Amino acid sequence: MGNAARYAKETIRIQASADAEGIDIGITDDGQGIPEPLLSQLFERFAKGKNGETGLGLAISRAIVEGCRGRISAHNEPGGGAAFVLRFPSLQVNAYTF
Repeated sequence: MGNAARYAKETIRIQASADAEGIDIGITDDGQGIPEPLLSQLFERFAKGKNGETGLGLAISRAIVEGCRGRISAHNEPGGGAAFVLRFPSLQVNAYTF
């Protein structure tokens, strides 16, 4: 959300959906998107981003999501802007009869 707020021109979209396998949360913005060479290393610690900046935010985000048995990915939208997708597995709850 922080990156979307920082890089969006005017619009940020947050979408959520669920199916039998899990829950997806998508965050997109209408900014310039992510430079293609950076996409493969976006979630690594101290990856150099726009203007040579380095950071930990997305590496920390990845660690949190993976700690919840989820996945996080990023891509550029066809019409422009960045998109992040967080996928979390469904919780399997066992029913017990007493």
